[in-house]
Amino acid sequence: MEHPAFADAGASPGIEIWGIEAFEPVAVDTKMYGKFFNGDSYIILKTTGTGNSTLTYDAHFWLGSKTTQDKKGAAAILTVTLDDMLSGRAVHHREIQGHESSQFLGYFQPAIRYLEGGSESGFNQVEINAGAEKRLLKLSGCENMRIEEVPAEDTSLTKNHCFILENEHDIFVLMPEGAKATQRRKIISVANNLRDEYHNGRATIEIIDEFSSDEDWDLFFESLGSGSRDSMSDDDTSLTYTREDISAVFLYRVLFGDELDLISLSKPYQQSQLSSSEVYILDTPCSGVYVWLGNDVEAETKKNYNDIVQKYFGMKDYPDWVHVTRVAEGMEVSNFKQYFHNWDSVGDGANSRLSETDFAVYSADADESAAAAKRIGKSAAVRGYMPDHGEGSFTVTRIVDGEKEDLTEEFQSGVSKLYQTETYVFKYQYADEGGDDAFVLYWWIGSQASADDKAAAKELVSELEAEIEGNVDVVKIPQGKETKHFLNIFKGALMILFGGKETEYKPVNSNNSYDDDNIRLFRVEGTEPGVDMRAVQVAEKADVLEDDDVFVLETLEKVFVWSGKESNSEEHEAATEFLSKAVKEKEVVAVEQGDEPDEFWEALGGAPEETRSGWKQVISRRVTTPVTLTAVTVSITGKVQFEELPPDFTQQDLSDDGVYILDAGEELYFWQGKNTPERVKAARENIIKEYIEDDGLDRTVDSAISVVVKQGKEPTVFKKLFPEWDADMWDNQTSYDDMKNEIKAANSK
Repeated sequence: MEHPAFADAGASPGIEIWGIEAFEPVAVDTKMYGKFFNGDSYIILKTTGTGNSTLTYDAHFWLGSKTTQDKKGAAAILTVTLDDMLSGRAVHHREIQGHESSQFLGYFQPAIRYLEGGSESGFNQVEINAGAEKRLLKLSGCENMRIEEVPAEDTSLTKNHCFILENEHDIFVLMPEGAKATQRRKIISVANNLRDEYHNGRATIEIIDEFSSDEDWDLFFESLGSGSRDSMSDDDTSLTYTREDISAVFLYRVLFGDELDLISLSKPYQQSQLSSSEVYILDTPCSGVYVWLGNDVEAETKKNYNDIVQKYFGMKDYPDWVHVTRVAEGMEVSNFKQYFHNWDSVGDGANSRLSETDFAVYSADADESAAAAKRIGKSAAVRGYMPDHGEGSFTVTRIVDGEKEDLTEEFQSGVSKLYQTETYVFKYQYADEGGDDAFVLYWWIGSQASADDKAAAKELVSELEAEIEGNVDVVKIPQGKETKHFLNIFKGALMILFGGKETEYKPVNSNNSYDDDNIRLFRVEGTEPGVDMRAVQVAEKADVLEDDDVFVLETLEKVFVWSGKESNSEEHEAATEFLSKAVKEKEVVAVEQGDEPDEFWEALGGAPEETRSGWKQVISRRVTTPVTLTAVTVSITGKVQFEELPPDFTQQDLSDDGVYILDAGEELYFWQGKNTPERVKAARENIIKEYIEDDGLDRTVDSAISVVVKQGKEPTVFKKLFPEWDADMWDNQTSYDDMKNEIKAANSK
């Protein structure tokens, strides 16, 4: 079914908006984009891309707080009609007034505005040059700003929001104390827009903030007509809703009819669990609810999928404002795919979608990047984090049983050994691009390290960071998530071993039988001998073998070098080098996958039922994880709040007095501005902990990599995640004081 109002929809990149009037879509004048009447429902189409073959679509239907049930239903159904005319290629989003997604809010900068009324009320024209009208506007959100009119009285005021009072031709801006620089700029931009659009440029603007005099504050309340600065209330509330588990993710197959039945699917979630003839619901803690529709689902069901959503919300007792995204089979968005253990978007190996940043292979050749990805192996992450090429110097401190031991000399000669029961702190020094001293503090945590040793390592890192000050990154590395740069500093001579101090650093295995049988198994992986290769001890079991790696199996009399069918020559070379440095002289036997002798399997407890390849799962996980930027606010009481920015974030979104989390999947970059308050800096570990614990993804505080970067000292891989980067941006920005002075100058004209 087609509709003439959508005839040219999605023909070129941009935004198109339709309101709902008498069950029909009516195009909205572009002058009204970003302004939504609370009594109406709208359809918003965002088209992205450059040509017909590459265009992608996001179709949002927005429901005002006072819209009617008829308009809600029409908006949902007409969104399906619009999508049908786009060949089913749109992702659907349900947006509720006051709870819109960051993606939606990002379309309308610096803020969206809610207006009273609707299509039937006749209040669908913006009144220009309002004159004597008194209005109080509340600005909610720091990064994603919403404007709504509230009663013009002191009981509407809170200390935590910005308010704009319009009275005749005076505009008062009540700036919240502690607002970040980016927030202040957006608020002033909103005030300027109000002056130009509603007052024909003839209003004066007065900024009232924590630096204003008592007389200025009195003038604001006099214009408002009631209240005082002391009467303003705190508003530290945030809307949440009850879920079975606040941080869990649920995947259900939906059986629908008069009643809704849910079949819960087990983790880890796999793409293969989704059937083309079925409907599924993915319920997440941070991204809301997804409805997945298979290609073979009946057209009527696809059209009325919102009915399924309403029944689901009723079963779960969810509020109506929870965000809903509808995805069709084959058109899944990355936000949806990130909750699955693997997703078959890689194909048979090379994948042109793989980012060069993922692999630190800055080449225009996609096949080369993909091949490098496979060689890197399953445990190298943050592959683009390369402040240099590992040519600097470092010191090493081992922490075990609360005691610190300097191992620098030992690590600078021979093979470097890390033990899974211990923690290590590396102070790496190099020269930055300007030739100045720069540092990286690596905090490596063994998988079996004690909580006390982790705490001691954290304390040491904090001490060293304070001692160095300035140009220092802090990188926490859980065992198995070693970064490419971290590996490079060992020049390919790194072993990660079982045991530790309690075994007097003697060779051991997972069965505690090494003294009798001499059996140990090592996986050898990396990209380049003498650079980032390493040998990792693994359990002596056949099902550990992967067909894209080389393994070294040590036995009492022989050493087997097992080569997976998809392994490469670099790993063979590294395995040979590893033998010469770390394994006693024994007969070396080369073994190809599929030609293993009986004694090889006997040492591993028997042959496996089948071998498997796991590298695609990890690469797919990285590809399907969207990069996000989240602003962090820490209240005076210590409460941490997160606000995700729109997907098309830029460097300009970073405020020099704030902290942000750039989330690239397994790893988190914690960015800290130069003027960040000390109480916010002190909350860093708690911020990272709360962020990870609430996201519902298959990572934990102990398994995620965190990289702390400082303003002006960002590594290349961080800067590459932004559309462009200007090292002088903050120096060239207009200060808040200058902005206020510009407003005063404009008032006098």
